[in-house]
Amino acid sequence: MSNSFPKRSEIFQGDLRDIRDTVARPSLDTFYQVHFSFGRHNEPKSDEAPDGGWLYDDYPGKNRTQGKGFQQKMSLMCTQAELPGTNFIETNVIGHHQGIQESFPNLRNFPPLNLVFYVDADHVILEVLERWMTYINPIKTQQRSYNAFSRFNYPETYKELLHLSKFERDTFKEKRSDEIGTRVAEYEFVNVWPTNMTSMRLAYGDSNVLRCNVSFAYDRFFTSFTGKDGGVPIGTSLGATDQNKLRFPKETNKEFLKNNPEFMNNPAFNIGDGAGFL
Repeated sequence: MSNSFPKRSEIFQGDLRDIRDTVARPSLDTFYQVHFSFGRHNEPKSDEAPDGGWLYDDYPGKNRTQGKGFQQKMSLMCTQAELPGTNFIETNVIGHHQGIQESFPNLRNFPPLNLVFYVDADHVILEVLERWMTYINPIKTQQRSYNAFSRFNYPETYKELLHLSKFERDTFKEKRSDEIGTRVAEYEFVNVWPTNMTSMRLAYGDSNVLRCNVSFAYDRFFTSFTGKDGGVPIGTSLGATDQNKLRFPKETNKEFLKNNPEFMNNPAFNIGDGAGFL
């Protein structure tokens, strides 16, 4: 790579036909799908969650989700999503080099994930989101009590996993052996929880589809552009798609690590992800 300014010969001066294959295939924003890879909503009762998961033993039935399950219904009804950005908080340093001010990254910030849902006539979307937010900070007394109080639940009981897939019109089309297929861009959001559900205006007059705007916070995200079909996002040999599934009894630690050495170097296998041994 040259450190000099670009030469005149390096500036594109050819015919548009020479770059047609490059500029004629932009990515379209209508091809995506959000996957709600929940693993804690139906957790059994424990010391951390005395009442069980945030939808424990009482989630919307298939009659209200048209036989698809509430997670798939949420996925299909998600009408707007975002590919996340990120930014660094920088620190300025003076004095390393005489007369020079340098800037270095200090902390990486992840902005909220904003999703918009069409509200279904069975109100499953509203119920799931409302019960999720209520579980985070539930009323511990009678709802109508004048001296009611609330208490936050443990984050390990309500933070979930969410995936976003960005594909293109020709991603799943049968291709010739000499064609290069469009890969699927996968985003995995770790420890997701809802922070804000906006009000939804109701009014007489012309009818419109009711929309629900929700903002989610998360600890971080990571990506995969390999295009491997059916790959496990967090890279385990157990087929787990949620960090909760990576828990094992203490007495099996040594034996498990001996039989599964890939866990020692797996970035997903750490306490920060909620993964590890009990």
